[in-house]
Amino acid sequence: MARPANILVVDDSRANSSILVEILEAQGYLVSVTASAEEAIPLFSAQDFDLVLTGLMLSGMSCFNMMKVFRRHKPEIDVIILSSNDSGFNIIKALRLGAYDYIVMPLDDESVLYNVIEKALEKQELLRKKAHLLSELTRKNSALQETLEMMKSANRISAALMSTFSVPDIMKKLVELVTEHLQARRGYILLLDKSGTTLQAKVATGLDPLYSQQYSLPLGKGISGKVAVDGKPLIICDITDEGFVDDIREEDPDGVMLAAPSILSVPLVVQDRIAGVLTISGGVRGEPFHNDHLEFLTMLSRYATIALANAGVVYNLKKQLAASA
Repeated sequence: MARPANILVVDDSRANSSILVEILEAQGYLVSVTASAEEAIPLFSAQDFDLVLTGLMLSGMSCFNMMKVFRRHKPEIDVIILSSNDSGFNIIKALRLGAYDYIVMPLDDESVLYNVIEKALEKQELLRKKAHLLSELTRKNSALQETLEMMKSANRISAALMSTFSVPDIMKKLVELVTEHLQARRGYILLLDKSGTTLQAKVATGLDPLYSQQYSLPLGKGISGKVAVDGKPLIICDITDEGFVDDIREEDPDGVMLAAPSILSVPLVVQDRIAGVLTISGGVRGEPFHNDHLEFLTMLSRYATIALANAGVVYNLKKQLAASA
């Protein structure tokens, strides 16, 4: 074990408990001693014990009832009973009630006690490892399920983007469907104006329409403005991160554009040129975004790029047909 085992000794015989403490501490164990179940129960509840050694005949509450209380608090705890009573009835009863072992005192060989304790502690360690592995497996299964759901959503959203040749419809579907899938609070697309110096809001969800329609941001300013310049996706896991406070204030001086706790922002590239930025904020159901969500958004921005390019081709074809008519 990484730390010395913490053992609780319960025995109303001071002589017996003193001997046990001496034996156990000589092996490097941490030892606490109580003289009754009534003293042991609150101590057991307050500390994290790995093992309990108890006498069979206790004054007050019986050791069997004490074991039941311990198990309600910590089901995996092991209890070793030490007694001079070698009655088969008591031994069977103790084991049926869940005692790890029953050792008849006095000890002829201390190694008997050491071996039983070590086996009990090994069992505890195996249980901890098993619980950790189960927890990891559950976490990985959950992550896999989330990835599968994102893949399904990516296919659904990409199909929706490819189903239209209207640029406004493509942008509207992209923002709304991504925000819906991530269960984020706010999302918007900023596009570069003709001068190439200012980003203007074109589509938004979760924002006041009157505010978003008039919103603009100088290129290179704020979160979205810097993503448009750098051309690299960005994740801000914590909106209060001091490294981004000034950028967030530049983009959202009124506190209505970006929602806590985190932000995703990706460039929109059309014909190898950055045309704008897609920014989503508010986290997943209020929890921070992580890198898988950034990859998901980046992938969808590429689908949007293809859809926008297709829309441009269709627009030019219609224009040519109209001119030749």
